[in-house]
Amino acid sequence: MDEKYNHCIEPGGSGRRHRSTDAPSATLGPYSMTAFPLDAGPIETHVTSVASPLGGQVDFSIPMVHELVGIGWLTWSHGYTGDVYWTDGATSVTMTLPTETKAFYFYAEPNPMAQYTIVATAQDGTQVGQNISGNAGAAYYGFYGTDGSFINSITVTTPQSVDFSVGEFGTPAPKSTMKEAQYLGMKTVEYLHSHLVWSAHFSVSVSFGRGDDI
Repeated sequence: MDEKYNHCIEPGGSGRRHRSTDAPSATLGPYSMTAFPLDAGPIETHVTSVASPLGGQVDFSIPMVHELVGIGWLTWSHGYTGDVYWTDGATSVTMTLPTETKAFYFYAEPNPMAQYTIVATAQDGTQVGQNISGNAGAAYYGFYGTDGSFINSITVTTPQSVDFSVGEFGTPAPKSTMKEAQYLGMKTVEYLHSHLVWSAHFSVSVSFGRGDDI
């Protein structure tokens, strides 16, 4: 099938250039974002979902171990000490998002203290991969839909067969609006890479291609 895509380099939503291990920007594409609150559930237990601050929940395709950074999960990045969810030996998990989710970000970190690739794939095949350190290297992944489209699910995998944690989730803030005139007819995935925010834009008129930084 034909693929049509182009890569654009843009500054982060905060108006500054930053690394994938930095704290998330206040915006993702055209959306103002809000972080998930602290998970009140017990740690060191298996969970299959986590509640969204806007209602609904993120469902996991496998039981995940709820951990806190520094208590059960040793490292993360940018000083984050909140909730993470460990695959407990599994090398893949699909996160099914609440209905009509317009944007979603998360961080991921491999369990071993070394560099591994973690790949995130949205339901339409849009894909992002990053090489991430398991030693305080948790990295940001962010997806958003345009022209009225939604992010239904994201599958996270490691090709090298190691387990990992995901966490530090974010979703559009209440009353966050889309700049449709600017993004009309495009499906976008945004991720941080090489000290810059990169955006890969895929035309909805053809089959969705994949980013070439995997």
